[in-house]
Formats: sequence, C-alpha cells, structure tokens
Amino acid sequence: MTATGNAVQPKLLGARVKRTEDPRFLLGKARYVDDIVLPRMLHAAFVRSPVAHADVRDVRVTEAVAAGGVHAVLTGRDLEGAARGIICDSTMDTWQSTEFPALATDRVRFAGQTVAVVAADDRYLAEDACELVDVDYAELPVISGIPAAIAEDAPLLHETWTDNLFIKRHLRNGDVDGVFESADGVLRLKLVSNRHSGIPLETRGCIADYDVAEDTLVLYTATQIPHLVRTGLADVLGMPENRIRVIAPDVGGGFGIKGHLFPEEIAVCLLAKRAGRPVKWIEDRVEHMLASIHAREHHHELEVAHTADGVVTGLRAVVHVDCGAYSVYPWTSTMDTGMALGILPGPYRIRNYECRAYSVATNKCPLGPYRGVSRPAAAFSIERAMDAVARAVGIDRVEVRRRNLVRPEEFPYESVTGLVYDSGSFTESLEKVLEDGGYEELLRLQEEGRREGRHLGIGLACYTEQSAHATSEFVKRGVPIIFGYDTAMVRMDPSGQVTVQLSTHSHGQGHETTMAQMVADQLGVPLDDIRVRFGDTAQTPYGHGTFASRSAVLAGGASERAAGKVRELLLTFAAEVMEAAPADLDLGDRRVFVRGVPGQSVDVRDLARWAYHRPEKLPEGMEPVLEAVSSYDARPGHGTFANAAHLCLVEVDPETGGVRTLRYHVVEDCGRMINPLIVDGQVHGGVAQGLGGALMEEFVYDEQCQLQSVTFMDYLLPGATDIPHIGVSHLETPSPFTIQGIKGMGEGGAIAPGPAVASAVDDALRPIGSVFADELPLTPPRVRRLVEQARAEQAGKGGGS
Repeated sequence: MTATGNAVQPKLLGARVKRTEDPRFLLGKARYVDDIVLPRMLHAAFVRSPVAHADVRDVRVTEAVAAGGVHAVLTGRDLEGAARGIICDSTMDTWQSTEFPALATDRVRFAGQTVAVVAADDRYLAEDACELVDVDYAELPVISGIPAAIAEDAPLLHETWTDNLFIKRHLRNGDVDGVFESADGVLRLKLVSNRHSGIPLETRGCIADYDVAEDTLVLYTATQIPHLVRTGLADVLGMPENRIRVIAPDVGGGFGIKGHLFPEEIAVCLLAKRAGRPVKWIEDRVEHMLASIHAREHHHELEVAHTADGVVTGLRAVVHVDCGAYSVYPWTSTMDTGMALGILPGPYRIRNYECRAYSVATNKCPLGPYRGVSRPAAAFSIERAMDAVARAVGIDRVEVRRRNLVRPEEFPYESVTGLVYDSGSFTESLEKVLEDGGYEELLRLQEEGRREGRHLGIGLACYTEQSAHATSEFVKRGVPIIFGYDTAMVRMDPSGQVTVQLSTHSHGQGHETTMAQMVADQLGVPLDDIRVRFGDTAQTPYGHGTFASRSAVLAGGASERAAGKVRELLLTFAAEVMEAAPADLDLGDRRVFVRGVPGQSVDVRDLARWAYHRPEKLPEGMEPVLEAVSSYDARPGHGTFANAAHLCLVEVDPETGGVRTLRYHVVEDCGRMINPLIVDGQVHGGVAQGLGGALMEEFVYDEQCQLQSVTFMDYLLPGATDIPHIGVSHLETPSPFTIQGIKGMGEGGAIAPGPAVASAVDDALRPIGSVFADELPLTPPRVRRLVEQARAEQAGKGGGS
C-alpha cells in the first residue's frame, strides 16, 4: 500500500481515442483468410450453373478426376448422407420452406449456383479441372422478377409450394379506412429500390482442415458470425459443436454480406474430409457478384392520406421484396419484409397504418442483409412521400417534416407498428442539420447557380435507425435462432493486464478500441493494459456476432457488466488488504484508493499478483480468479433507436443525366457515444455506400435472369472523387433503457443518402419542370428520362425549358 498524489485518470467513455487496431492494418500486418497457408493445403474451385433454372440430368466428372494435380471432386450426389442443405425456416404462418444445397443435385435455381467442386494442387489446376466437368441441364421457365413471380400463370420455383411467396405479412392498426375517407388529399406512389450489395474489398473465402484421427474440423472463414457458422455447420454436417472450431481472422469488410452460412463453406469442409488434406477456397470477384448475397430489391406501393396543411393521417403500403431463390441462414427470407413492415412509418407520427408485405421467390441470387437492411428502402419511400405531400399542399419540404415528426415530449413513443422509440431528437436533428449544414447558404448557392444556367438541388431526409434488436423482437420475427444477446469475458491476469474476449466480431467497427474504453473505465487501467480478442469459437464465449448496429449496445453492455464483476472482486480484495469497506473504495490510474483519501492506495498489479500467487491474502470465501463472464440483452425487446438528418447539395447535368454530389452534412444522434471519432468514421463510410446505392450501384438481370453487371466495368462503385466532404454534427440523447445510454449506429449513414439525393434531383430539375424521382439508383439514363418527361409535360402545357 502506497501514498500517491490525488490525480485520477479521466473517463474514457466519450473520448475521441484513436483506434488502437489501426497500426497493424496500416503496416500491412493484418491476417486475412488468404494470408493463411497450412501444410499440404489444396485449393478449391467450383462448377457453377450457367443457367438460372434447370433440371440437372447428369454431372459427369470422370475427366476432371483424372486431370493432373486433382485430388478430389465432389458433386451433389456425393453429399447424400454426408450433409443436408441449408434449411432456415421461419416459425410464422404462411411460411414456405426451402433447402439450399451445398451442391445442386436435381435442380438449379439461379445462375451461379454451385454444382460441383474440385480440389487440386493449385487454383489454376482446379479451375482447369472444372472445365472438364460435364453437366447436362434441361432448362426450365425462368421467373425473372417480382411481376413474373406473382403473375397468375407463373410457374412454381419450388414445386411443393402453392405460389412463389416465401411469406405473406399483414399489419393493420388504427382507423385506416376512416382517415382515407375523410382525408383532404390522397397520394398514390410507386417506389423502387433496385438490387445491389455491399461489395466488400475482401471477397468470401475459407480454409477447411479435417482431422480424421480426432474427427474434428477447423474452418477458417471470413465471417461476421463465427459462433452461428459453427452452429450451422454442426446442423448440416451432423457433427457435435465441440468437434468444430470456427476461426474468423481479420475480415476485410462485411456489411452484412459475410453474416451467413454459405453452401461453399459446407462443400469445402466435405472436400477437405474427402481429400484428407486442408482445402482453401478464395472467391473471385465474378463469383462474388453472381452468387454471394444480394440486397435491397424492394417495390413499394403507397397510399398517403393527408390534411390540407400537410399532416399525414394515414398510410397504406404494399411491399414486395425479391428474395431470390432460397432462404438464407440464419436470417430467413422474412427479414426484409418484416423490417419494412415495421419501420416504414419512420420517425413520423402516423397513427393509422396498413401494410401487406410479401417475400417473393425468383431465379436470382438469394437476398440477405446489407448495411441498413430494409431501412434504406423504407426511408426512400416515406421521405419521398413527405416530399410528395409538401408538393401537393404547396408547403415547404422542411415544414411538412416539422409538422409530422415525433416531438420530444412524446418519447418513449410507441409507433403505429408497435415499436417503442426509446428516446430521440427527431425535430432537433432536423433543425441542427439545417443550421450546421448551411441551408441558407445552399439556397444562395442554388440561386446563383440557376442564374448561371446550372441545375443545383438541395435534398434532405430524416430517419430513425432500429439498433440492438433484442430477444422479443427476434421472437416476433419468427427466426429460428433468437439473436437477442451477446456475451463477453473479462480476465485480469497475474501481471494486471486485461483480456476481453467477445462473442461479436470486429471487421472495421473498432471494437478493440471501444470495448477497451468501456472496460478501462470500470477497472481503472489504461487502454494499453487491455487486449480485446474475438473470432475464435474455441476461445470466446458463445454469442451471435456483429450485425444490425448491435455490438456497441450488446457487446459493450456485456463487456461493462463483466468488467464490473471483476471490479467488485478487486474492490473486495483491496478492502481486505486496506482494512476498508469496499463501498469506500474506487479505481483509477492502476490503483485502488479510498474515496476522499486518494493518497491511501494499493496498486492493481499487486492485487492481481497476490490474487493468483498469494491466495492466503484473499478474504475468506474468495476464489483466486479475477475473471467474469456476462451477457447483455437490451431492454425493451425492440432494441434502441438512433436517429439522424441528412442534407445535401447536388448538381444535375440535364443533357447527360449525370448527378454530382457537391456537399453533404449529417446530424447523428446515437445516444451516448463511446468514441465520437469512430462514430464519425462509421457515418462517413455509410454515407459513401449510401451514395453508391443512390446513384450508381445496381445488379441488372436480363429476362433469362442472367446477371449483366458481373464486373466493375458494369457494376459501378463510387470513388474518392464521387464523395464530397461529409460534415458530421452530433446530438446525444441517451437511451433510458441501455447501459450508459448507448445506441447502435453502424448502419445509419447508409440509410438516408437515397431519399436525400432523390429530393435534391427533383429540386435541381424544377426549372425544367415537375419531376419525381421514384426509382434508385438515379443513373444517367433514369435522370434523362425524368428530364424528358418534364420537358414533354412542359411542351404539352405550351411552356419552354
């Protein structure tokens, strides 16, 4: 016990701390799946269907098996009895089930589906052998999209189904018919968000290593959900989970795309078992575009009832989501429709609502989560509706939003869909984005530009982001695994150093920094004393992974709880040593001290060493262990709700249809921030991806469901010159229901760019005529069509352009 000064380390929660994980990435020291080389490792390549819908009559592999350097070839027939397909069923009424095979046996249902797999000495030999596999296909009629799938004479994609709908959902609350009958106006809108995806820099990949003597399997894989992948593998392979180890090393971007169990992972595991050697598969970019996971193909039809002064009194919606050919693990194909149905009213005070939502099966790549899931499409629809109401009643877009947003005094606010918005700053965020984003200056720039013949437009959008979905929310959604919690273990070793082991996985979110900040405050040690570990199912506690803006709340809550338990152990031990009451003690600067008498203290490192090496010093009944495990499940069960407002300035070239984003500002409120610097980074990345989806990214299929955009020549991504400076301002409205008042926000930046840019394009083209952008992305051909429609309308009225 020593006498020290009075200084105590400042709290780290809320501090702008630089990311501690960045040096290894910046120095090229990160370790991704493709960096791993195991002894005697083989390389895999897949034979994929070139057609979207066909019976598989035969798969002949004789020549491939005989090819030089080939060690094993598997077809769907080889997997019979060794593994079943991926079945991910909803518990909800009207659900129709699919089985997604690791390798197709009798039928293929999208172009790019796996049919056979080859293991060879290198990838080149494996690809050459794939060319020798002869598959006999008998082509079937193709279901090319939503209209074809729901047509009365549509063929069935799954022959045991009654129609081409995974599920039908219906929600109705309030006096819907009454408000529509009494409304001053009713608007009817059709809004389309087209298919695109997250396109992580690192494609999918895995290495399977099967030990025949131990009957154990190790899978290294680029995943966001290592524990759920292990559970899924155990189910399909019929192995106990304790014989399977999943290791997710550094992951080069996930965005939801890598939050699945994939058929390729199953096939590679079985290939390693057949070959008796480790097998690596690294997806090439064409494979990724064809057959990984697509997202966000929504068709929304809205009816909006409103008063003469712009208040929305009722909303009817019909939502169709093109979910592709199979239900994906662990989400099911209910995910997008359920989210859209629940969040469509957004941050607005709409009390009368009816929605019919349908998950549609087509001959396309399966649909799964991508940053924001349904919320970008839902925000596009409700924000476009607000703009349409403003236009219909002749009131400014900003004022219409003011009149409809949930007000501060109404929180906690139960939405018309039953979600509980725990807290928020909906109106404050709108006002702040107008101020901080320089709305008046943008109006001035727009006027100056118009005098010069330029077409400048201002757009804005508001949204609320459901995050940290907890147990009751997933029960309500009918998913087979309830992802309501996550878990952390905190251990202080004999040197006083701390290890945090998480069930979540960090792939750009900065968990090694943020979780350490929360633990450091509990244990009174500096960040340098803490190491955060994740990604290995043999070392980390069971949990669900990183997705859905949940980790800050759930992993952060679990980390703080576990660290709090270790804190209590330290204080109990220190009280014995210092002959003081635990309630009178506090922690800081690696020491335990008496409150009000900080000069009387004991070094935490001494306590740790004594706890393990001098157990006779411990109080009676205390075990020589300084570690704890805790889980955290947010309350209420719906999760917590962040919110934001976005403001942008764009320039449109009406002759080419090109749209350039000149300015962008975000006001983000995610409750109490753990690290504002990391929040800024998440917003920047999200907005960049959102602008890609708003202006250029699209998977285009032809009528035979052949993907036309399979390379970056055709699927365009925003580059550095396409993204303007993104200003970020913060509000902090703590959640009353979460530890430290934290809310999730990782998906938020990607939600609002679509509606904000669409609003701005309308505004930019106003001198030409009245346009309404109703489909994303706003590619040059689509913008040109808007211009041509406006000019034709003006010509019909006898006006000019």
